Amino acid sequence: MNVLYKVILLSVICFILLFNFTGSDQKLQKLAQEVYLQKQWTPPLPPNKFKSDGCSFCPDNEWLKCCVEHDVIYWMGGSKEERKQADLDLEKCVGRSGHPFIGKIMYYSVRIGGVYWLPAPFRWGFGWDYPQSGPPDKKY
Repeated sequence: MNVLYKVILLSVICFILLFNFTGSDQKLQKLAQEVYLQKQWTPPLPPNKFKSDGCSFCPDNEWLKCCVEHDVIYWMGGSKEERKQADLDLEKCVGRSGHPFIGKIMYYSVRIGGVYWLPAPFRWGFGWDYPQSGPPDKKY
């Protein structure tokens, strides 16, 4: 990866982290419930109700559903392999929406900002009470 690419990537990540562009909360939560209800969940489920913030710190454009699908997996939490797969799936989904570069930025952003040990509302396993990061039978 050349230096110019790294500088551009870091600049965009900083921009995303500084500004949150989430749209209509009512529309977002309706989509979140639709995505949540499409999943086949195996108990135990997190004690905290699922809620999505859309594309955390990023514009909710045509890739919004990708972000909500990513959020529901992050809500559930689990192993580090499951987290990496969720992040790769986000990158691929955003890429399929016609924005592979944004997908790559989002991938690196969630790899850095979505760590389980960060007590943030968008961390890996955010449906569980901190510091738990997933179901008791799945270790990070």
